[in-house]
Amino acid sequence: SCNENFGEYIVSMEEYLEAYVGYAQEQQEEWCNGCDEACEADENENQDEDEDDGGRKLDDAQANANYANYDCDTCVDTCYKIENMEDAGYVDATEYLECAEVGEAGDDGVAFFAGPYCSGGEKIKIGVFSDENCMFLDSEKDVEDYLVDGDGVTMKLSHALLKKTYDSSSPVSCLVVDEDADNDNDNGDGDEEEPEVTEMCEQLYEASAKCEKTNGFDDGYANYDGYENQLVQENVVCNFISALKSGTYDEDGSIHLSGSSAVRSSGESGTTGGQKFALTFFIIGTVGLAVYAAMLYTQLTKGAKADLSDQGGAMA
Repeated sequence: SCNENFGEYIVSMEEYLEAYVGYAQEQQEEWCNGCDEACEADENENQDEDEDDGGRKLDDAQANANYANYDCDTCVDTCYKIENMEDAGYVDATEYLECAEVGEAGDDGVAFFAGPYCSGGEKIKIGVFSDENCMFLDSEKDVEDYLVDGDGVTMKLSHALLKKTYDSSSPVSCLVVDEDADNDNDNGDGDEEEPEVTEMCEQLYEASAKCEKTNGFDDGYANYDGYENQLVQENVVCNFISALKSGTYDEDGSIHLSGSSAVRSSGESGTTGGQKFALTFFIIGTVGLAVYAAMLYTQLTKGAKADLSDQGGAMA
């Protein structure tokens, strides 16, 4: 949605999942801890509501104000399911962010592996692969057919955490929220400080290929040391990102061209007039050379036969 002063970035799926899932797991743990504290405090308040101690009730109300966003009927149940996932017959899909063997090899010795893959360009799923590097996806197989626990009981995948990695409806801020700093600013105390960036965003920014100056973004990596090589290659990165956006590559990483279209560096697909003329000239020229070569071959063959006939007559 940006038209100027922005950056575009590309990072491998493996690095993206490692950074984002680590962040999501941390947020999930903090949320469940907050849920436990909030709902335990709420329960204690209900037990003590008959006590005629106004000061104590005021303290409880102030403590519970920090957890006003928790719905105990929902969060307690959700966190319980997360904590007891395996007992319910589920395994978290994020356990297979790295390629891992699933099930047992058959009598023929063939083993299968589970790992993440890009599905339809919009989702990340766990699939079955025929190699230990998870490069060759077998789309006809379902990974849940190969998931069993130590007792041989079939397991199912829980995608709740993995879905957060491609949920565009809930964008994540890269700025760390400092509640104490907000309170100081509200009270007129404290000086304005440079905002802190989350570890996840720092990790992804460091690992990514960047296209910034082309889009008018002058406050990025070009102002920092250690990025000289990336700065030299920025035009190549920008062209590659444009090619990805235009659909030049499919989800397997293979080049995909629709019809006879060619991809321009700007990302738009289309064939120029010059390209059409050159292609037509090349085809006609190739056909003409083929016809000319056939004519020469015929003439040479006839000439050779005539010479042999003359030589044969003289010998007779």
